Amino acid sequence: MHDTHKKRPVRLILGAIALTALLPATAIAGKWGDEYFKKADTNSDGALSKEEMSAARMKRMENADADKDGFISASELTEHHAARMRANEEKHFTRFSERFDADKDGKVSVEEIKKFEPPYFAKADANGDGKLTKEEMKAAMGEHHMGKHHMGKDKAMPDGDADGE
Repeated sequence: MHDTHKKRPVRLILGAIALTALLPATAIAGKWGDEYFKKADTNSDGALSKEEMSAARMKRMENADADKDGFISASELTEHHAARMRANEEKHFTRFSERFDADKDGKVSVEEIKKFEPPYFAKADANGDGKLTKEEMKAAMGEHHMGKHHMGKDKAMPDGDADGE
């Protein structure tokens, strides 16, 4: 086998780990950034040291090395992420159904999704014409990001998504 083929899985794994390492930095700007920051800031000084970020990263990855050989393979990383996704399914469906399950029967129909009216729409529709222009969307997003556009639990204008999901 050629040396390049031996190195490819290592490169893929290192690339995946590098991407995982970047998640905290990008997550800080995202929806769950406050929660991540609070957990990672173990000394509560309002800042994250390299050591705190490393510890948080290690905590997220602690179960990924399933065979405990000191290495994370591509399949272990894939399974680790899949397991985390499965663990969040119920939480995600609960939030999804709170938003879209209009008749509260515990199921979300395609018809309910179709008829859903985003809670921020009326406020974002500045001229009241029943449509949102790019400018109205940008203004509503700007208000949301400035903390001014809250409409109850999980009802704020979502990041980068126009229909609440």
